[in-house]
Amino acid sequence: MEQLLINGLIAGSLAALIAGGLALVYGVLGIFNLALGQMVLLGGYAVWWLHQSVGLTLPVSIVGGLLMAGGLTWVTFEVFIAPFYKRHRFLPLVTTIALGMILDAAMLLFFEARPRSILSNGKNIMDIGGVRLSVEQVYLVVLTVLLLCVFAYVLHSTPFGRRIRAVVQHSHAAMSLGIRASVLHRVIFILSGVLAACGGIFIGIDQNLTPVLAFPITIKAYAAIIAGGKGNFWGAIVCAYLIALLEQLVIGIEWFGRFYIPAGYQQSVALLFIIVFLLCRPSGLFSFKNRTA
Repeated sequence: MEQLLINGLIAGSLAALIAGGLALVYGVLGIFNLALGQMVLLGGYAVWWLHQSVGLTLPVSIVGGLLMAGGLTWVTFEVFIAPFYKRHRFLPLVTTIALGMILDAAMLLFFEARPRSILSNGKNIMDIGGVRLSVEQVYLVVLTVLLLCVFAYVLHSTPFGRRIRAVVQHSHAAMSLGIRASVLHRVIFILSGVLAACGGIFIGIDQNLTPVLAFPITIKAYAAIIAGGKGNFWGAIVCAYLIALLEQLVIGIEWFGRFYIPAGYQQSVALLFIIVFLLCRPSGLFSFKNRTA
């Protein structure tokens, strides 16, 4: 059981990075980015390419990968989001689906379907009280928590965070107070892309990068924000950890003392999560009035 909890913490940290960025975008723009999973993987592939092919050190490769992800996210906003989301909030669903298919083809063309790992050497495995985890996983979880704490400070304790909350509460009223909502829209979307790239780097270090991961990543992130309350940043993060823990428990425990559920059904947990919350609590588990600016 301890191993399942640790696995849930590791998987939840990955999901929280991605779902947090998606929740920010929905809270500010009211749109969904269905190319999210592909953007996650491209962030990881960019670091893999810089580290393994170009030969840069890992820290430099990570910085380069995040910069490349930020650039790609900015282009995505200007080409696939900005011309459409003010006309109708559902139009970006179509454009980002098209973008996702383009990125899928690009990843298969340039990186092929075989697994890629950012680290060339094996991970340093520790055995603590019967629980196996790697040093790299410890670093990844700690850095994820620190990054989320930085976001908490920025959102709730800085003038920039107050501007974001003002735009979330009422975009037109915020503009009448001199807040440049269009600039904030771009900044938030780029930040979500950088968070997605962090998730891709997480995958590339902890596991392996393959193009087929894009759809499960997207579904899990949407399950988290729907369950947490659409646009609720902290609700999405909490539910990301909850979904990851449930995924581990579903395939890790012996049901009724007679059988185990095959690992292939693990991804179905996120889909069931979406269905249950849409049926029972469409507003989300942590739906409440947003904090005023």
